[in-house]
Amino acid sequence: MMTEEEIRRFLSNLNQETAAPVTRVQFPALDTGSSANFPVKTGIRFLEDVKVDLVAELGEATLKVKDVLNLQVGTVIELERSAGDAVDLIINDQKVARGEVLVLNEVFALRISAIYQPRRIKGEGGTDE
Repeated sequence: MMTEEEIRRFLSNLNQETAAPVTRVQFPALDTGSSANFPVKTGIRFLEDVKVDLVAELGEATLKVKDVLNLQVGTVIELERSAGDAVDLIINDQKVARGEVLVLNEVFALRISAIYQPRRIKGEGGTDE
């Protein structure tokens, strides 16, 4: 372990060996109105290739950890919804629509029956919701 005096000598030598000249930097003044002169014009096509997580939530169940650890192939978990109930469509953790599950060409599909109004972010569009 180093003594306090050894630490001070080490730090003083370190500062002398690596000391670089310090110069003052001048930044141009910020112009708050300059961004208004060049508005960004981007159409919706800009977002076409953005990937999102899409989930069709069939239902929920609450299990204890011991029950999860005992799950096996073929285990049936009862959900809180009945067959034929509407299913929530979730995109990036936001419920965006409801629909019904179909079997289309031996593959599960979802037919959209309702689309929710998008939630606004506070301060966006002058309305706080």
